Amino acid sequence: MSPQAPRPNRPHPNRLPGEHDSRAGAMLFWPVHLRQWLGLPGLAGAVLAPVVLATLLALEHTGGLGAVLAAPDPTALGRALFFAFSLALLVEFAAHIPLAAQRDLDALAGELTLDATEQARLRAALIRQDGGLTALYALLGATLGLAHAWAGVGLTAAPGVALGTVLLWSLMVQTGLQLVSNAQLFAALGAHASQPDPLAPDRLYPFVRAALRPMLLIMSLLAAYPLMLLATPGWSADTLIGPAATLALALAAVWFPLRGLAGGIRQARDRALGRVDAAIAQGWAGLERDAAAAARLEALLALRDRLKRAPSLPLALPGLARAMAYLALPIATWSGKGLGEAVLNRLFGGGG
Repeated sequence: MSPQAPRPNRPHPNRLPGEHDSRAGAMLFWPVHLRQWLGLPGLAGAVLAPVVLATLLALEHTGGLGAVLAAPDPTALGRALFFAFSLALLVEFAAHIPLAAQRDLDALAGELTLDATEQARLRAALIRQDGGLTALYALLGATLGLAHAWAGVGLTAAPGVALGTVLLWSLMVQTGLQLVSNAQLFAALGAHASQPDPLAPDRLYPFVRAALRPMLLIMSLLAAYPLMLLATPGWSADTLIGPAATLALALAAVWFPLRGLAGGIRQARDRALGRVDAAIAQGWAGLERDAAAAARLEALLALRDRLKRAPSLPLALPGLARAMAYLALPIATWSGKGLGEAVLNRLFGGGG
């Protein structure tokens, strides 16, 4: 039986360095507070979606809200559906992802060097954000939304689209701040407070879940963008701004939580390889004096090969397949833009 690589022998802090001290005592991130106040997952989005849909159709649809069924306009309907779906989904996931990240941290409890008090402090930080910083990012997002609307449809020509763009950018930037802050927390955990075993990385799979879960949200938002193209000739520079910004957030949300862990696993593997190489050199030198050492030497050589083949991340095949499915989803929906338009025209009898 091959010898097991010893657990890494390196010092770890009892507290996590960084800015997370202040977050632990800050106010609850407002979507999390809303979820806890309502007490039912999905309720906030279920209420928000029809409100946004009705408001934007009243502003955008020819003849107002009352004319939607009598003389449907696929362009106005597609835009309103896009913003209603996106805002409802975003407000729900902005609460769900931080709360689920707490469960990921709980699952890592036995793999971290932090004591229970420190883990409780970080658990609180995952669902909190400084109120002033949240307001600042909300204003920044609204400003970016105004610029996007002005460069695209204009602020007065399509007031519903302008309003939806401002609201979506504001919520996206606030949510992005929370997701990136939490991703940085997991990156710091992976780099400074984890105990990776290069031959058993699956114990640290909650790090991967913490990265893939925001990816689901972001790819779902990307999948909604073809609704903006109903009865329009296709993509243009202003319609590509949103998907490009969303994709950039997806890459950041996936990479940040895993970068610290990847470095920690590589360091643990390099240390284990160093110890095995030293044992191989010692066993080789004593091979002539002790013939029985050959079996141990063979086992050490096999262990070195296993260490060299060990993955640098606990990303099992099911997780990789799921990530690829998320990436493929927007592409499939973008290519199906014509199908979506045909379905709406069929349901409402509208022309192209």
